[in-house]
Amino acid sequence: MGFFLVLISRFYSQATGFTSLVSIGAKLGIIEMPVLKATPHYTYEDSFGYDGAYYLQIALDPLLQDPALAKSVDNLPYRAKRILLSWVAWALGGGRPFWVIHIYPVLNVGSWLLLAALLWRWFPLNNASNFLRWAGMLFSHGVCMSVRHSLVDLPGLLLVAAAVALVEGGWRKSGTAMLAVATLGKETSVLALPAFLRWGQPGWRPWVGLAARGAVVGLPLLAWIVYIRWQIGPSREMGLNNFALPLMGFFEKWLTMLGEIARDGWMRPHVVTMVTVIALTVQGIFVLVRWRPQAIWWRVGLPFALLMVMVTAPVWEGYPGAASRVVLPLTLAFNVLVPAGRRWLPVLVLGNLSVFAGLAEMDPPIRDFYQLQGERHFTKSVVVERGTGWYQAESDGKKSWRWARDHATLRLTNRGAVPVAVRMSCRLSAFTDRNFGLRVNGQEIWSTPLWPAARPHEFPVIVVPPGETAVVEFATDAPSMRLENGDPRELSLCVFGLIIDVARAEPVPQGGGV
Repeated sequence: MGFFLVLISRFYSQATGFTSLVSIGAKLGIIEMPVLKATPHYTYEDSFGYDGAYYLQIALDPLLQDPALAKSVDNLPYRAKRILLSWVAWALGGGRPFWVIHIYPVLNVGSWLLLAALLWRWFPLNNASNFLRWAGMLFSHGVCMSVRHSLVDLPGLLLVAAAVALVEGGWRKSGTAMLAVATLGKETSVLALPAFLRWGQPGWRPWVGLAARGAVVGLPLLAWIVYIRWQIGPSREMGLNNFALPLMGFFEKWLTMLGEIARDGWMRPHVVTMVTVIALTVQGIFVLVRWRPQAIWWRVGLPFALLMVMVTAPVWEGYPGAASRVVLPLTLAFNVLVPAGRRWLPVLVLGNLSVFAGLAEMDPPIRDFYQLQGERHFTKSVVVERGTGWYQAESDGKKSWRWARDHATLRLTNRGAVPVAVRMSCRLSAFTDRNFGLRVNGQEIWSTPLWPAARPHEFPVIVVPPGETAVVEFATDAPSMRLENGDPRELSLCVFGLIIDVARAEPVPQGGGV
């Protein structure tokens, strides 16, 4: 658990909290809800982001009454079906947007910790085999992908596992309620319903009982869908295009993956894709071939194994793709069902190979070239926004920097109630020798010559009154230039490790006399 928390801690920023776990992409084309836009959060440049950005915005208005949602969320009726995580974030945040936005990204982290504890029920950590199953599940690609992008899949798996645990303990009514809640988080959780089948009893009664229980499980979701239709209308796309003829998407994934490896070699994206697809293939074959209908987890795993062979190519596409998170209950069922013993160890290892892709998924975003520091009260009140002229942040793992054109801007907005003093320092270098000038709201306040070798600099203090914005311009007197290696960027200067230190502005001394 400590290792996982260390991985997660790398996503924290004093300015944006854990919002880098949501994957809000600058290229997604969404119109952010005004309340989200007004709250500092991490945005991925040159990225389309991922689905968590939609569920976060739904969490800001889980009753779906804000007209801005329809513009901010693609196919809102379809996304809104998976409302549970959004409700939880809203409730824990007391409906206050700032807290909702910062609580939502850590719900998957909490789900991971709860699942880690729950898995001790099936995998007590008393031998190497159980540790492999426990860690293989928790660091599988599907679990890590859900955590990394704040998706609904891991919380859904947690509730399915809790429902199965209740059934195993004889608490069938509580298990039914738990599974009903799980379907509000992700509708495919209903596929775990066979866990309630009273296997071994003759006649049709067990099947009638299962159908009746299924109606109870599906009732809350059905009622919520009726509310969605009443509030915002029917869905344009119900998700049926995610399904195809059996094995079509699966085989297409294998053929595409092998073709890309033959073309490009063993690049990292292809390696993590290969190990994930191998793991899912082994899991599916194991459950489909080794029939154990008397085992509850087999009855849970089978529907998800069938789901895996039915999903279409878009679910598989990518590096490694979304299939691993879609069938997470299959991965857990596999780890529970594989027999102990050395003979089964190769199967267990192959079925858990996706841990390599899971750990790769947990790479944190590149830290931006600036760091906001100072007393928390003041850092929370100052918002830093990049203007035009900057290129994407780069990093060597220890420090970050940005190249810029001959004119690039930062906007410093003071949303607090008192003036703040901003002290900036950094290392500057230039593409070729040139002069640099720092301007604030169009007035130059500092200048220096620049050379290709980076040198440290400290800038004069900038005072920003409450409610006002200081536009800080980084400008050079020579035009931007291109490298001769085909790089399309037009470069002028580079800013390394910009420190933006914020403090209360000292009052200006009043002149006096006798």
